[in-house]
Amino acid sequence: MNSPDNVYFFIVPVLIFGPLFLWILYNFGIKELVKIPGELRRKRSREAAQAAAFEAERQRKRGTGAVWLVRGPNTSLFGVFMQGLTFAWFAGSIGFFASSLAYEYRSPDMALIKLSLNHAGQRKVECTTRSAKELAKLEPNMRAKLSCPRERWPVHVELELDSRVLFKESAKPAGLSTDGPSSFYKSFVVPAGQHQLTLRLRDRGDTGFGFEATQQLTIAPRQVIAAQFNAARGGFIIR
Repeated sequence: MNSPDNVYFFIVPVLIFGPLFLWILYNFGIKELVKIPGELRRKRSREAAQAAAFEAERQRKRGTGAVWLVRGPNTSLFGVFMQGLTFAWFAGSIGFFASSLAYEYRSPDMALIKLSLNHAGQRKVECTTRSAKELAKLEPNMRAKLSCPRERWPVHVELELDSRVLFKESAKPAGLSTDGPSSFYKSFVVPAGQHQLTLRLRDRGDTGFGFEATQQLTIAPRQVIAAQFNAARGGFIIR
């Protein structure tokens, strides 16, 4: 067993140097760890001041009184009455203009012909077959047997109704390389009844028309006739 002298040998240094060690540990270690940086304290102070100012402004705007003296919502009896009156007038105006005013897009005895066409013109330069020498001069990834320049001709469309030209226009191919389709979207208001509709299309550089269609139509009032084009199905489709 340990003698009392040995016990005092451990206790006395702890009692003498322990507080000094704790003081040094706190001031040079723990204190720095738990201390809030000055910039963080200033940031918290600014945020608290901004929150207080916002709350004060909110409370000021929520005050009551005459309409011309209150900047925020007026919760007085007069203010609530005026808000209800305004909402009722607004809802009544919307209901009146939505249901009471009649609007006709066109006259009841008229019909509509819609031209909707999307077609790519023929290539300006026909495709050619490369020879073996020409293929050998190209990079391996570019050795396509056919050489097809991308540029296409503009598409020209004409629409006649009873031998009277209603539409006559050309459209350039779409795309940066002018190799895309040419598009036409037009509408024509025409009288109802018996009509002869003629459509023509040219997609080459010559002066003639590669596609032409003539059809006798009996168009009812307010009917919509669609004129489309599909080269794979023979040309114009009128329905």
